[in-house]
Amino acid sequence: MSKACQVISAIQDFYQSSHQQDLWVGFSGGLDSTVLLDALVRLKPNDVNLNAIHIHHGLQADADRWLVHCKQQAEDLQVNFIAKQVVIKLNQNLEAAARQARYQAFNELVGEQGVLLTAHHQRDQAETFILNLMRGAGLAGLAAMPTKRLLNSKSKQAWLYRPLLNIGYSHLVDYAHQHGLSWVEDPMNQQLDFRRNYVRHQLLPLFDSTWSQAQQKISQAASHCFESNQLLEQLAQLDLKSIDHSASYLDWQALQNLDWARQKNSLRYWFHNHHSVRLTQTDLDWFKSECFSASSNANPQRIIAGKELRRFKRFVFYPVEKIEEINICWSGGIDLSRVGSTFQASLGEGIAHDWFNANNKVEIRTLKSVDVPNRTSLKKWFQQQEIPPWQRPYWPVVTINNQLAAIRDYRVFEPFNVKSNEIGAIFVALN
Repeated sequence: MSKACQVISAIQDFYQSSHQQDLWVGFSGGLDSTVLLDALVRLKPNDVNLNAIHIHHGLQADADRWLVHCKQQAEDLQVNFIAKQVVIKLNQNLEAAARQARYQAFNELVGEQGVLLTAHHQRDQAETFILNLMRGAGLAGLAAMPTKRLLNSKSKQAWLYRPLLNIGYSHLVDYAHQHGLSWVEDPMNQQLDFRRNYVRHQLLPLFDSTWSQAQQKISQAASHCFESNQLLEQLAQLDLKSIDHSASYLDWQALQNLDWARQKNSLRYWFHNHHSVRLTQTDLDWFKSECFSASSNANPQRIIAGKELRRFKRFVFYPVEKIEEINICWSGGIDLSRVGSTFQASLGEGIAHDWFNANNKVEIRTLKSVDVPNRTSLKKWFQQQEIPPWQRPYWPVVTINNQLAAIRDYRVFEPFNVKSNEIGAIFVALN
């Protein structure tokens, strides 16, 4: 099979395995995406609708010319063309910022259940493996790029496919020359101060000159890491079945029944699965040396991926969202669900209904230090109910005519109690 035929074979395999009618192609105008788009058009089934998406980064003087080139190419191929300009934040890593802006734009443009195709190939996979290796990545990082993944796990079910991921770059070059394709060259791809370019132009040629099929073997190593990481994820799922957890908390004490390697594996999986967070080695070291080893009365805390984690009793909570002060003038039509509270009717319990009239000022606000004369009793109740310390200063209360009437879930104060034979309104948390 010729090198160009391998590109054809990969696209045929994609069409046979995919039954999507609307396909979106990331089209920069470079050689890679030009080959991908051309092959998709040549082999396209009649019921498939192709859309080429060009992201205008505005980082080069020729960016406008590239846009015109891509639009003309799409018209020649009779492919629907969409261009979107993005703004790059120049105060951070340029490669990472451009990628983030690009994929954010893709996510906005690709419809529900849509499929985005990108032209990543075997050399790209080898570069990603080496870059992640030098970051000290684990199996998840060394797995590099998957052939298929969700475009954005936090929102709609759109998919990203890389049909050329196992195809060598030289095969794409042969295809482009064989079919007389034209493409644009981005001079930034030659700048060695970008690490990916350094790997591409300096390191990979050394590998290729020393080992035969070096890029293919690196790509195979990434595939082995991907399979091994899947097994670790399955082990984490099994381990977490015996541990009380949700998306917001995890029973760290139950986690101690596992050896440290499996604890780390479960932590990595829980954070990535629920929060799309990759724990660093420093994070994992903190869990072992500080969080899990602290005394039972301690409340360790840490910022992970810009959000706060706290430990309280046998649970770690993440993320701990900042609690806002409450100050609501209440009337019958006010919805208290936004502050996690409600009034419920109860015989002989709660605030007497006579107090809820236009002549009285009823407010729901945050607990103040001067509200309760017996703070010790309230503190014991908080402890018995296992209310985390960071929630206690923001606990909701009801005041009537500026006098404390009730503390949510705790008690009602005189003179606001309902009589034993009457229906009252108890102030409780929303289940």
